[in-house]
Amino acid sequence: MMTVSKALRDAPDIAAKTKLRISDLAKRMGYTPNLGARSLRSQETKLLGLVIPATTDPIFARIVMAIEQRALEHGYELILHHSWNQPEREETILQNLISRRVDGIFLSPVYRVEPEVDAYRELRQRSIPTVIMGPLAEFCADFVNVQTLGNESAFGMTQHLIDLGHKRIAFFAGPRFSSRAVSR
Repeated sequence: MMTVSKALRDAPDIAAKTKLRISDLAKRMGYTPNLGARSLRSQETKLLGLVIPATTDPIFARIVMAIEQRALEHGYELILHHSWNQPEREETILQNLISRRVDGIFLSPVYRVEPEVDAYRELRQRSIPTVIMGPLAEFCADFVNVQTLGNESAFGMTQHLIDLGHKRIAFFAGPRFSSRAVSR
């Protein structure tokens, strides 16, 4: 049995002819590896979680494509979830990803990431690598933060309108509870 297992994992100490015979037989029998069992042994699921508000926003659609492309290049699968800017949904999603033992999470949080949210605390306690796309609280020193230069861009656009002589300038930031809207 050990030879079969090692052959299916392409172990270097198994003869090429034996690997081929076992591989052919496995295909004929319709065998597929149990990824759950494999991840128990390796302590690696090769799964990454991505939590965003919605792919209807063009910037998030591009982010999803870029992250998925890089993940696939490195042998990872991406689990995509939409929070729809609902804090309870975001927390449920994060708990789900934690229970699936993902190897890392990319998160565009509904709110600023704060320690009182159980899922954020659990991400830290379990040392799950997490990339936060948006405002980050001080307690998240061990999370990676990625933010756009949106505020500087907004300032530049507003200054341009003022320079053109505009006096009444409207600004729509988004929902009050959105961390991105608050930072704007």
